[in-house]
Amino acid sequence: MTGDAAARPAPPAPAQGAAPPPAREVEVKFHADAAILAAVRAACQDLGAAVGVEKELVSTYFDTPSRDLQRSGLTLRVRRKGRAVPLLGTKWSAPAGEDPFARGEIEVRSPQGLPDIELFVPELRDRLKAAVGDRPLAPVFETRFKRRTAILRHGLSDIELALDEGHVVAGDQRLPLAEVELELKTGTATDLVACARGLAQACGLSLAFEAKAARGYRLALGLVPQPQKAQPVALSPTTSFDDLVAAVIAGSLAHFTSNWAALRQSDAPESIHQLRVALRRMRSALGIFRKVVALPELEDIRAEARRIASALGPARESDAFRANALAGPLRGQPQRLAEAALLLDAVEARRAESYVAARRVIDEPATTLFVLEVQTFLARRAWRTALSPADLGLLTSEARGFAAAVLTRLRRRALKRGKHLPDMPDAERHELRIALKNLRYAAEFFGGLFDDPKQLRQFLRIVADLQEDLGAHNDAATAESFIQSLELPPVPSAHFSAGYLLGFYRHATLTADAHIGKKWKSFRRAATFWE
Repeated sequence: MTGDAAARPAPPAPAQGAAPPPAREVEVKFHADAAILAAVRAACQDLGAAVGVEKELVSTYFDTPSRDLQRSGLTLRVRRKGRAVPLLGTKWSAPAGEDPFARGEIEVRSPQGLPDIELFVPELRDRLKAAVGDRPLAPVFETRFKRRTAILRHGLSDIELALDEGHVVAGDQRLPLAEVELELKTGTATDLVACARGLAQACGLSLAFEAKAARGYRLALGLVPQPQKAQPVALSPTTSFDDLVAAVIAGSLAHFTSNWAALRQSDAPESIHQLRVALRRMRSALGIFRKVVALPELEDIRAEARRIASALGPARESDAFRANALAGPLRGQPQRLAEAALLLDAVEARRAESYVAARRVIDEPATTLFVLEVQTFLARRAWRTALSPADLGLLTSEARGFAAAVLTRLRRRALKRGKHLPDMPDAERHELRIALKNLRYAAEFFGGLFDDPKQLRQFLRIVADLQEDLGAHNDAATAESFIQSLELPPVPSAHFSAGYLLGFYRHATLTADAHIGKKWKSFRRAATFWE
């Protein structure tokens, strides 16, 4: 935070009077260890924000035997803090694709320390009862940690800093727990994110998006985080342009951050793939909106998204080559598989190195600052200031007109670039494929604005099929470059296997070319769901 006065926490604000707990929790969470916790304490003390004494918190999480609350996106816990009256709390996730820093939260006093759903207000009580039914509630896991807190003043907002260190406990299993949390108490989300950005810069922090409850369930059930695909953007035919921009960019950001835990804790190839897809979708969305929103900040975000995606590229290349080899030419071919052992070992070694580098990319402070920059852009709705006076009415207008014009323009671009298909060279095929990808992303972004989901699904399927066949030539070129980069030793079996696999890729291009004329015709004739 040094040198960035606007991001510096001020001394503690005066004590606030008791108030009912908010129904919405907005917080930024960072990974930590003992060194990080000490660095954050020192940073606060340097700025005059007193960090309180340690308090021990023990939270017991309850669910039914079939985990109905978890499956409903709810958690239910009883938290004990010293001699204070226990608190019964429930949290629920924000709708898919929305703000990754926000969740619903309600806490009430529970003098008996029991998970008594009747203590909640009727609306929430009914929601919990609908999930639980008549099934009994029982403890699933606990979190036991020591917490130190401070109140930071940023702008006009009060933000609680919490430093947590302890364990998640499920039966005889324990998982270390160390976090830095910033929670908005009063004020604006813009101030919260700006404060988080300053703290991250000062202490080299890395964001965390997996809640304590999620880790507890994983520990109790022996699970690992799963890769997440993009969720549909929540839109309606009356959505305004202002809300459209917010929803689309927020969705791509949530898609990106929802895959961090899977990459950090597993080698699931889909996690790398989805991270890169999320960044491509974000760049595509920003490219669409910059036609009417000219902002240097927007261009900086696009450039950084490209940089991060490129840094994740080697891991994706390794995954794709390995998967294609095992699912295609080597499938059901034990002799070929044995001959390819040296090649596959080299691929696996490259893959392991690439995953280490990919995790480093996600954990580096620059990626955390990128996410916070995008969230700041969203919280400020910065695009509002970039519109010309003549375009200000666009903000409150229904987004359908804008979306229809964008989809029409992108479709015309694709038709123009594909005019000489299937005889065009590889470079022009690649340009057409990019045009189709941007059209497909736009259709996915804007589909909820229109009233024909069946026609939307058909259009997306046609575009995706054509895009896949156009990618065959690019896949072959990428595979050849990838094999060359492995620098295989001069062993005949390795080079024979490499040639065999490249032959498979070349055969795939011929198969794709045989179908591409028909698929292009289907695309040209496809009904446009937005007209």
